[in-house]
Amino acid sequence: MFLGTEQQRQAGLRHIAHLKEIYFSETRNKVGDIYDHASDKWKTTLCFHAGLKRRHIYLTYSELTSDEQLKIIQALLSLRHFSSSLRGEFIDGRLD
Repeated sequence: MFLGTEQQRQAGLRHIAHLKEIYFSETRNKVGDIYDHASDKWKTTLCFHAGLKRRHIYLTYSELTSDEQLKIIQALLSLRHFSSSLRGEFIDGRLD
């Protein structure tokens, strides 16, 4: 039994649909596309940040376990957050 308002229920359903699309979509997985099309150098950085082994570099995203996929997602989000905190800090290749 849901005790909230209809507006809260609709907002919750939208959030659930968004999470399903991001994490459980079989047809379109953005993280899988990023991982599968990344260079070996970028995969090395990503796997290191995710705490994975060198062998994971040579696997496709779908060959990773769900725990390994979650670590890749968390690493991407962490690196994204880090890079966004540096915006405006670099000018002409130097740190100001």
